[in-house]
Amino acid sequence: MKTPNLTKIMSGLVLASCAFTTLQAFAEIIVEDLNLTNRERVSRTDFRYEFDVTVRNTGENAQHIFASVSSNNEASDVSQTDLSLRSLDADDQALMSGKLVIVQNRRVRFNPADLVWSFSYDEVTDLNEFEQTYAADSAYITDQFTNHFVERGIATQEEVIQKIQSSYAQFFELIDAPSVIDPIETGGIIAFNDDFSTLSGQWNAYADNGTSPSVSLSLQDEKLVVSPTWNAPGDAIALKFQQFTPTDFSNGATISYLMEVAESYSLDGNMAVQLILEDENYTPAFFAYRPLSTAGELNISVDGVGPDFDFGYVGPGFDFTKVAGVGFQFLANDKSADVSGDILIDDVRIVTPIPAPAPVIEFKDELDQGIANWNVQLDNGTEPDVALSNENNELVISPIWQSENDAFTVKYQQFAPVDITNGVTVNIDVKLPQSFIDHGDMAIQLVVEDINYQPGYTGYATIAGRPSDEFFTLTFENIGPDAGYGYISPDFVYEQLSGIGLQFSSNGTPIDLIEAITVDNLEILSPQGEIVSVPSDGNTSVLFAASEDMAFIKAIETGLIYSEGMSYGMMLAVMMDDKETFDKLWKFTTTYMQNPDGAQKDFFAWQLSGQAPYQRLDENPAPDGEEYFAMSLFFAHNRWGSTEGIFDYQQQANDILHDMIYTQTETTRLMMHPEYKQVEFVTTIFAESFTDASYHLPAFYELWALWAQEDNEYWHEVAQVSREFFDKAHHPVTGLFSDYSTHDGEPKVTSFNPNSHKSAFDSHRVIGNIAMDYHWFSKSDSLKDIVDKQVNFIESEFDTFGNFIAVYEVDGTREPGINFRGEGRNAMQGYGATASDLAFADEMLRSLWEQNLPTGEFRYYDGFLYMFSLMHAGGEFKIHKPSEEAE
Repeated sequence: MKTPNLTKIMSGLVLASCAFTTLQAFAEIIVEDLNLTNRERVSRTDFRYEFDVTVRNTGENAQHIFASVSSNNEASDVSQTDLSLRSLDADDQALMSGKLVIVQNRRVRFNPADLVWSFSYDEVTDLNEFEQTYAADSAYITDQFTNHFVERGIATQEEVIQKIQSSYAQFFELIDAPSVIDPIETGGIIAFNDDFSTLSGQWNAYADNGTSPSVSLSLQDEKLVVSPTWNAPGDAIALKFQQFTPTDFSNGATISYLMEVAESYSLDGNMAVQLILEDENYTPAFFAYRPLSTAGELNISVDGVGPDFDFGYVGPGFDFTKVAGVGFQFLANDKSADVSGDILIDDVRIVTPIPAPAPVIEFKDELDQGIANWNVQLDNGTEPDVALSNENNELVISPIWQSENDAFTVKYQQFAPVDITNGVTVNIDVKLPQSFIDHGDMAIQLVVEDINYQPGYTGYATIAGRPSDEFFTLTFENIGPDAGYGYISPDFVYEQLSGIGLQFSSNGTPIDLIEAITVDNLEILSPQGEIVSVPSDGNTSVLFAASEDMAFIKAIETGLIYSEGMSYGMMLAVMMDDKETFDKLWKFTTTYMQNPDGAQKDFFAWQLSGQAPYQRLDENPAPDGEEYFAMSLFFAHNRWGSTEGIFDYQQQANDILHDMIYTQTETTRLMMHPEYKQVEFVTTIFAESFTDASYHLPAFYELWALWAQEDNEYWHEVAQVSREFFDKAHHPVTGLFSDYSTHDGEPKVTSFNPNSHKSAFDSHRVIGNIAMDYHWFSKSDSLKDIVDKQVNFIESEFDTFGNFIAVYEVDGTREPGINFRGEGRNAMQGYGATASDLAFADEMLRSLWEQNLPTGEFRYYDGFLYMFSLMHAGGEFKIHKPSEEAE
């Protein structure tokens, strides 16, 4: 905004000229003409004059022009003046909107030279109305994405690119689809195999037992060459592969390998080797000691390695159900340091016994996701008062009996249909109070329900003789057309079982027995399926092949597929320009995850089973999945262009955004709250309306305001709403957010997530969302202030405790029993620190750089947060704008 010269003033009353000091400006606005349009007496002493004002631009094009006028004449009042002009091209003139209004004593002569003029205006650019609200130095405007590791002297550009590329290659190493095992061919399940066609970076060799030999690894004729340099007779070397997919050794395993040592070793006869195992916590076990005194290549096999095997040493707490590392320890055994040479190793293999074919889990509810789908039905015309609650991830049923004939049913309704025409087994864990068992009359039976809510009742039994005050499993076998039903609806559709539960009949139980019944771990198992082998994933990958043209992301710790992970995977693939993986993920998503009909039609089921046929376990969507699907599809269109069908990325993205704003049914609410203009946590009306701060993505909303085919003003407004929400929802001292929040920003307590009102795992992502918007668009001081609060809080945690942890109350109180920081939280703290200038922010960013790709059981969520943080901080997570080819 600049103040130019006033060089000429003209009016119908007086012609005058005067000059004013001016700042350097790209435009020069001057008053060209004052035209008196009205004069009236407004008091005994004063007249009111109205003028039209014409201005000329003697500089470059200008817009948003506003005039400010004052008078040097004390008898004049120009406070009612309001003059503006939308735009004015260079060397052009125009009449301003509004009037110059002067109220002046009638005895004082009006003189235009008494007026002091200044003008404010903006330079005309090719930015649209939304883009003009973005910070001038934002990444969207400048197309510059800062490598913060380089900027702060932590790493070089080459080091950053190499780390991103290698981490992505490990995280998205495609794991082959499971295959049916041929027991005759394999003799078991191959849990690990390395034929050394390439040298994996997961093999490492080092000096052991406090000794100091050096050792190098190389390949020769597709064999691993171990080349030690010995220093003393007591030297020892460890060679280990760390780590593969955890494998259960409970039933024993066979470990085989080929080994050949240099002739000098076999002639000397002192050196020995023993095998090493590691569990997923890196606890070691040593066994199968033998001297290396035989020349030539030897094929060694060690059978029955498991809990009952004769070990030389087993580390305390070694977990035989999760063995994840294998290797060798070479012992000099008083060998002279002069006796040296190479050791060749090939075809290291672990084979576990073939288990009996396992039943297929068609449906399972462990009650860890709440009880929203559970409900009570009063039966047989009775009226007991029955309450349901969720305590410790268990369904607690609290009946108040009204008569000794009361009956009620507790059911899960409705899951993805299960075909029970061939019979299924149903297991339900139940805990009954001692008083019910002592009386013994109450009866339980299984209730089944088809897709049309038609019921069936079977397995009637009294509770006499059951354990009290501890869980026992009720098992109902061969539930299908041939089961012995007490009652089954004539129209029952066995191909579409969609509800299941238990009926409790009082059966004479006294009404004063008022205690709770507890239910947990409901599962439906179909008959035994084929035995399949799952290839080792090297303990880093989360990407699995479903077919030649489809792939999925699996959460390793649960074995399930989530819309969160699929959408994150697509975003990561498009950022890495990996169209092949992107298309495989998207085809799997639309094939298995997108609901073809029902209340959630076209939305994406948030949870699938992790193996074929990839059953939808919950058809409700998780809104953050829809958001990341839409954004990654827009980026895909901009990078690669759209084609047809599901690969018309642009149309698919627009369809998702339309549904988010407009689609609801009798049982679902809008995904975007119509009043608050905030994303919901869930869309089902059977759960409360609240939000999740980590779902708020103002940077995405700004891009939708630019690129969506409709509702552009809406998305621009939603972006600002989310920024205001961040300001309300963070703790004023710590800057922490709760996992879930009310729409007013207050921490939200829920029955299904004990951490919902705390700063736990969902909220780890919020500081990253803030930093993304800060760098990409807003450069908002209020957002930077939130980041600074978190940086100061983390620094205070280091000062007090030497570290931070994964879960806090939002006021910074540490969660009891949590003694780890969480790899995902550490990564996101580093990413968020890119928006802070505080000294400790550099330490947080350095901690991200020094972190490596998470491995092991929890690598799915932590791994994505790490990859996003590494790429954002490294300047490689970018806005990909539309190209002419894409359009």
